[in-house]
Amino acid sequence: MIRGLYSAASGIATQTAKNAVYAANLANVSTAGYRRSRVTQTGFPRDLAISNLLSDASASSGATGGLRGGVTVSAAGIELSPGPISQTNNDFDLAISGAGFFCLNSPQGVIFTRSGQFQLDASNTLVSRSGYPVQGRGGSIRVTSGSLRVDESGQIWDGGQPVDTLRIVTFADSAALTKTQGGLLAAGGWQPATGYKIIQGAVEGSNVEAMSEMQKMMNGLRLYEANVRALQAQDDSIATLLREAVG
Repeated sequence: MIRGLYSAASGIATQTAKNAVYAANLANVSTAGYRRSRVTQTGFPRDLAISNLLSDASASSGATGGLRGGVTVSAAGIELSPGPISQTNNDFDLAISGAGFFCLNSPQGVIFTRSGQFQLDASNTLVSRSGYPVQGRGGSIRVTSGSLRVDESGQIWDGGQPVDTLRIVTFADSAALTKTQGGLLAAGGWQPATGYKIIQGAVEGSNVEAMSEMQKMMNGLRLYEANVRALQAQDDSIATLLREAVG
């Protein structure tokens, strides 16, 4: 019975964690360049699920099948599939077609994004919506004329004069990417991207599919409720057993 409590409780905790991820994804379904978070679960190792209370034989036999030790979140990651690209006709909006990320210079170091909603700050530096300078191969990019042109390779023209080329990077190990505040990404081991195309006057949307995410959340809620009922049933059984033992 105690093993059943652990199984149900682990299911509740796992579904709570997964639904928090789904909720965050849904909250960013309209966020430019947002990359969907994903989470997977696995069964508890038997030695972490108080398996010493039952022998291997008793845990794996019986007419109803084996009673396992519950589940836990095994991995979290970031879905890197592209989002839809839409035209904005704003020269300071840029989208990447293909693999790669824009580089931004933040107080914590270089961070990365697929959102190309840029603007000029008071010093005529090209910055992200969060105010971080966009990085070219020569560093932060300044546009003094107020007229920006970017070709498909990422070369930047300021009033007809070439000033820099956007630094677009990829990662040898995409699993090392982690999210920071505002959905921006952090990682080490970046390398120059190839085979991409910069589209000026366009922005890439989130790669979250709202209907799919809502379906995952609803399934998670049903599993959560099923585990709550199982936990209550186990608790009632233990209470009955204790009353009979004491009485």
